[in-house]
Amino acid sequence: MPPITDEMKSEIAEIDFNVANLILKFQGNYRALSELAETLADSLNSCKMNLHSIGIIPDGEVPPRAIGLTDLPRTEKQIIVSTAMTSTVAIEMLADIFDLDFPDAATLIRHKSQNQFGEMSLEKIEQFLEQLTEAAREKPSDHIFIAEIET
Repeated sequence: MPPITDEMKSEIAEIDFNVANLILKFQGNYRALSELAETLADSLNSCKMNLHSIGIIPDGEVPPRAIGLTDLPRTEKQIIVSTAMTSTVAIEMLADIFDLDFPDAATLIRHKSQNQFGEMSLEKIEQFLEQLTEAAREKPSDHIFIAEIET
């Protein structure tokens, strides 16, 4: 956590001084004090939201881990691993067939995929993953290769 500088302390003290002066100046004026209170409340809310977004973790506490691929359900993990295995084997086979090294074969496949499927928006990716997961759950052997998991 970065330290608070003297300049920052001075600016905060200046705000405090100005607010105290305004309160004295507006004493007895309901509308002016009401507007000042609303302005200060808005500023306080903004400050609190900013504080909450910083996410300070107290000493000794373990920060929460981000959700990752290992948190996915079994079927989704199988799909990811199976896809990676299948694409690796397929690229190796194509590299052998066309007498290419692995990176060149992978680049050719990437270009072919981009030509066939185009840009993949997040929405398209989510739709594709949903369809793939549904197909894997219904009849995996009919739709995709799924790696077996030891039990």
